[in-house]
Amino acid sequence: MNRKKIILKNTSLGFVFKILNMGVVYFTIPFLLQYLGKANYGIWVTIFSIVNILFFVDAGIANGLKTKLTEALTNKNKNLAKEYISTAYGSIFLISVCFLIVGMVLINNIDLSKLLNVDNSISNAQLYSVFLIVLVFIVSNFVLSLYKTLFYAIQKSSVVEFSMFLYQFLVFSLVFYALKNLETSLINVAYFYGIANVMISLLFSVIFFSKRKEILPSIYHFKKERIKELLSLSLGFFVIQLCMIVIFTTDNLIISNLLGPESVTNYDIILKLFQVITILSIILLDPFWPLFTEAYQKKDITWIKKTIKRLNKLFLIVVFITILLVFLTKYIVAIWIGKDFNIENSLPYFMAAFVVIRVYPIMYMFFLNAIGKIKFQMYLYILGAIINIPLSIFFVKYFNLGVSGVILGTICSIFSMTFLLPIQTFKILKKESFQLKNIT
Repeated sequence: MNRKKIILKNTSLGFVFKILNMGVVYFTIPFLLQYLGKANYGIWVTIFSIVNILFFVDAGIANGLKTKLTEALTNKNKNLAKEYISTAYGSIFLISVCFLIVGMVLINNIDLSKLLNVDNSISNAQLYSVFLIVLVFIVSNFVLSLYKTLFYAIQKSSVVEFSMFLYQFLVFSLVFYALKNLETSLINVAYFYGIANVMISLLFSVIFFSKRKEILPSIYHFKKERIKELLSLSLGFFVIQLCMIVIFTTDNLIISNLLGPESVTNYDIILKLFQVITILSIILLDPFWPLFTEAYQKKDITWIKKTIKRLNKLFLIVVFITILLVFLTKYIVAIWIGKDFNIENSLPYFMAAFVVIRVYPIMYMFFLNAIGKIKFQMYLYILGAIINIPLSIFFVKYFNLGVSGVILGTICSIFSMTFLLPIQTFKILKKESFQLKNIT
């Protein structure tokens, strides 16, 4: 396997498709704001982020499948690969049915207007309809979106980025049509995102299996023993994902509940601006997960060390771009959204700190995830999840930091990973190098 060629192909194509993808996303936002209005946009972002939590709660099966499927295909064991895929699809289908039932019960028994701090302009019945539509589509796509993991496992992460570009383009087309032809409606937007997501997932699932019929999932290849095997690795991923939900996806709900839906809009726009850096960094790193697994299986520790050193050097570019973006934030937002859009003066600085602290440990997380060493990372995420919400509320209420207080709470929750995960990585590599020297 030519790792350099795989990395170059996936990162270059991935960057192109992701830039196109983000271009469509950022081009869509002003139209969506115009169609919904500032308050409704904040409500939509909050609802979508709440229900979208389901994508994180797959018991870690997707991440476990990525690692196990890469191992099976590396060893050219197609029957084992088919069993992993069939078991993963079957397990996530059962989980999705449970989520649908639980979700419907919850939204029927919660005062949604009070939860989102919404005034009388939108009824509880309307909010229920939006929640239900989003829930049904998200649950449907919960199973279908496994195609992404399959493409990652065969070192074709660029295909995933292309699929996401098509999805965002379809959403933009529907929003643009609605702005010209339909009345303002949160329900319409819920249908736009849901239909687009399911259509793209179906298309790329067909594309993957049409060329790999020998590993097409089958009910006869659903193996109970593979569930246990997957979960032995996936259980840790599941706990990590639950913690990530608390740390990264509760911000909009906290802001909406404490400060109102319009504050969610202010926060979301700045977050999306700085997310460019995080997203591009993850695109760069995505191809390394299966490659780290393959290299570790073959005991190519030298390549892993050199790769991590190069990634550390590239991180300096991330820091420079992040600092530059802080000073350009007001100008970019004025051009992108409009001159009347208000920004908290401190928010870009806190967001920049969050990006730097978030991006740096990712290269080490990918390596540790790729080799299944996730227990220590899991403990750090558990600690972060415990302190995240109380800290966010504390900074907002008692320091009057507004939306900046919420991102500060998130920063405090993940800060320990920036130095503890690199230490763990270097200890593992040092131990492996020592063992290899003794063998030779």
